[in-house]
Amino acid sequence: MSRTDPRLAELERQIEQTREALGQTVEELAAKVDVPSRAKAKAREVTSRLRGAETRTRERAAEVADQARTRASRALPSSSSSSPSEAAREPAPTPAAAGGATRADPPTPVLHRIPPTAAGAAAAAATYAVLHAVFHTPHRP
Repeated sequence: MSRTDPRLAELERQIEQTREALGQTVEELAAKVDVPSRAKAKAREVTSRLRGAETRTRERAAEVADQARTRASRALPSSSSSSPSEAAREPAPTPAAAGGATRADPPTPVLHRIPPTAAGAAAAAATYAVLHAVFHTPHRP
């Protein structure tokens, strides 16, 4: 067979196609066997999904807290014993008064002037639950 023989050219083309197919197969097998990179990819996927869930949860918690604050402010009696100017002069709670928070602990929420009604107690419980869920999550590095 000479170099210009059509059968030889066809054989060379088939050989090249076979090499490409084998190369792709070897790459696919190597990817399946590469457990560390597959584990890292899965970890990235799960981390991304969890961060999205965390964001949605924090947003929902903020919404619920706002709703609870709104409900609590509506439930406040209109004729309170102290005027708004007196309330503005009250000192802010210290970390010790807020539950003894330390530098490593997030602040404990302090709820003021929740009326002693069932609705007020429910609003306080909902607000506390939301704030506890938001601020008492494990710290991420």
